[in-house]
Amino acid sequence: MRAARVVGRWAALVAAPLGGAALVMAELVPPVGAGGGARGALAALGQRYGLAMGVVLFLMFSAAARYWWARGAGAGAGAGAGAGAGAGAGAGAGAWAGAAKLALAIAAALGAALAVRAWVAQPYRVQGASMLPTLEPGDLVAGRKSGLASGGARLPARGDLVAFRGDAVPPPATGGRWPAVLVKRVVGLPGDTVGMRGGAPVINGWTVPWCDAGEYLYALPDVGGAAVHGRLRVEFLDDRAYLTVHAMGGGFDASYRVQPGEVFVLGDDRGNSADSRAYHGGRGGGVPLTAIDARIDWFLVGTHRSGELDLGRVGRGVDTLQTRLRLEGVATGDLDDGVARCLRTAPRDTHPPAPATVVPASAEHAI
Repeated sequence: MRAARVVGRWAALVAAPLGGAALVMAELVPPVGAGGGARGALAALGQRYGLAMGVVLFLMFSAAARYWWARGAGAGAGAGAGAGAGAGAGAGAGAWAGAAKLALAIAAALGAALAVRAWVAQPYRVQGASMLPTLEPGDLVAGRKSGLASGGARLPARGDLVAFRGDAVPPPATGGRWPAVLVKRVVGLPGDTVGMRGGAPVINGWTVPWCDAGEYLYALPDVGGAAVHGRLRVEFLDDRAYLTVHAMGGGFDASYRVQPGEVFVLGDDRGNSADSRAYHGGRGGGVPLTAIDARIDWFLVGTHRSGELDLGRVGRGVDTLQTRLRLEGVATGDLDDGVARCLRTAPRDTHPPAPATVVPASAEHAI
């Protein structure tokens, strides 16, 4: 039975921790360049520090293994020590018991992580600049699972940030396909008629109030010389305020009536977002409610200009930060003052009329 004890000890203290670390890395950390939603909060760390993370996970599982071994195999060995020929059998049984307990603990931990990801919250990686200035390229955010596919959740509200499947909306007119998961802001609900005027949404003939906060310039990381340049605006919609960027392009000359079972979405970078305005050859289109995977609620991990991880917003609510400007390496005093001024002079009426009550399109609400 000595061989069985050796094999059991090796399985419990080496193979099981190594397998557990490998499973977590494979399941929760996507490979570099993987499109769509990130597979876990460990993704940002794993892509940059994969080896170090693997070692840390192995050590954590190894510590758990030693604990279970001491309680299982060690106890079995001690009990069998005074029993002569029965000592080996007791030790062997204890070894296998310890290994089994460790395997169950690892399986339970991994199962709990996967259950949270599947039914409660899901991390997502921001792939591009279409949600500037609220979300930056590379940001890792977390969304509360919507349950809309099963009909068990509330309709998204105007102003919500939602993550939805790219394959559920019409493909780009230029060919190709959207990323697996897209993040946009909901501005139109079923029954609304949505158009645009000067970059601002017009909902049922009512222009969403906005305020100009100043000139905005964001240098895109890893894209030599490229930048997002435009006017920074604060928009006010359904008692929410959020920042948007407006530049040339991204217009929408049509209007679209949002159909039952869908919503109209926009990117916050209005000149650089392929959203509901671009669907059906620029005639407009909605996102099916059944395609919405989650409502984005929290920040997880960002990336500094240096490439280092930015943990300053971990766990912060998106709603609490979407009127706070973040431009690393740039003096933002004037823009911050502009945003503060806009918030101080926020309009009282931020609710569009019901679809049946359409106000004249000439009513302008810039402030």
